[in-house]
Amino acid sequence: MSDAAQQSAPVAPVWTDDRITDLTAWMLIRASLVFAPRLAHALAPTGLTPTQFGVLVQLENSPGIAQAALARRCLMTPQSMGEVLPALVDSGLVVRGTRSGRGHPIPVHITDAGRDLLLAATPAVEAANTSEALGLDPEERETLNRLLQKLALAED
Repeated sequence: MSDAAQQSAPVAPVWTDDRITDLTAWMLIRASLVFAPRLAHALAPTGLTPTQFGVLVQLENSPGIAQAALARRCLMTPQSMGEVLPALVDSGLVVRGTRSGRGHPIPVHITDAGRDLLLAATPAVEAANTSEALGLDPEERETLNRLLQKLALAED
């Protein structure tokens, strides 16, 4: 049988453009892939990554938070947090307390240098989050933010 004979007649695609863009989770991932590099670019002058910025924000908000709780707040595993913190510690932006015994949480604190860098980075992050930077009107931005908070805070 020839190759031409083996090929079937053209079939309409199952995944149309409309069906693809109706997948909310997929569009959320696509939006993340667009905006994450923009935030990274905004933070580049400070030397912070978006993840490091998020860690510093949480530490500034909750001084002495346990490392495991910090990981949960940053939506990462404790193991991933264990990989992020050493660079922040080595840079003098964060200090880890000592474990007071087996099974006791390890507190993490932002340093004055970490707080200063966080304050220096804040205007760039805020600028990247304006309605104009996001391509939304203020009401759309507020609605989107509220819905994203609902998704991010949803229990599994």
